[in-house]
Amino acid sequence: MNDRTARQGEQATSLRYRLMELAASRDDVISLGRGDPDLATPAGIWEAALRKLERPPRSTPVRGSEELRAAIARRYAEENGLSLDPEREILITNGGQEALFLAMLALVDPGDRVATPDPRYSSYDQAIGAAGGELVEIPTGVERDFVLQADDVRTYTADAKLLVLVNPSNPTGAFVAADGVRAIAQAIQDTDTIVISDEIYESVVFDGERLLSLAACDGMRDRTVTLSGFSKAYAMTGFRVGYLLGNPSFIDAVEALKAATSGPCPLFSQYAAQAALEQEHDSRREFLEIYTRRRARLMAGLDELGIPYGFPGGGLFLWADLSRFGIDAEQFCYRLLEATGVLLFPGRSFGDRWQNWVRISLLAPEDRIGDAIERMHGFVESLAR
Repeated sequence: MNDRTARQGEQATSLRYRLMELAASRDDVISLGRGDPDLATPAGIWEAALRKLERPPRSTPVRGSEELRAAIARRYAEENGLSLDPEREILITNGGQEALFLAMLALVDPGDRVATPDPRYSSYDQAIGAAGGELVEIPTGVERDFVLQADDVRTYTADAKLLVLVNPSNPTGAFVAADGVRAIAQAIQDTDTIVISDEIYESVVFDGERLLSLAACDGMRDRTVTLSGFSKAYAMTGFRVGYLLGNPSFIDAVEALKAATSGPCPLFSQYAAQAALEQEHDSRREFLEIYTRRRARLMAGLDELGIPYGFPGGGLFLWADLSRFGIDAEQFCYRLLEATGVLLFPGRSFGDRWQNWVRISLLAPEDRIGDAIERMHGFVESLAR
């Protein structure tokens, strides 16, 4: 294990959990910190899963039920233009977190260099460290709204085995549009790198844009592992269903790891995931409309407060700059929570360079986002005095 890389991830996670513990001790907290969708799982999804349980449950393969893998393959053919073999190229995991760790353990040997955009979600540090890899940070910046650039991929992956691309991004909300994805695909091929394309937020893309799956780009099919799941798209965090798409040898390796650790994903959760893919009314469109309105309210509120941020093209977060207030983001978040009951996450949870930045989520109703902005007005004014 790479202790330094893993320790960085653990420290970042611990910081977030300390804030959540403080929030749990208060009444009337407005949480704009965590990334778990607050919307209800559509009733048709869990009702369909319950109906299937009226028949005695049967065993399921470690790589997931045949029916669910076939449904995922149909979805990717329809929406991404990818023809997948559900038997050999798809594996169901216990959520996206397990998918990430299994992929790292299957792909990374001790000492291998793994490149990720900076800032990034801290679970990547932990997974890279668990596999014994060495983290390579690819800098992104506000001047390009934190969108990963192909030239930087080419530079920073020159001696890396693996690139992690998260599109849209957690924590910044940056979205790499189709032309950018194609340019990154070419850069990856130029440096002979393999890639984990984390597309967990693929259904939350704003302004009429659509995600181009990296594996659908020319020359990328055999060097891309796609990671996604159901928690963000269908508000199914508690069901713990993710999946990995990759070439047969990769899926075989992950299956062996999963068989020795967690075994197959619970059958009820797989029933629910299959129902999500097959529901007559696609709840993803309704959810996107809700998140679009929330994004507009939050952006307007931050503009009122004079707090700059990177433009959020997708995902569930905004990445905002607090440097003008003269205190670091960790102090800002603790004092804001204590004074107003508004929970944000400090940027140091997502990389050492980001002491003056915060991640703000869209995961509260519009009126509560408005209330949070009102509470922040008084707090920000107090800092100016």
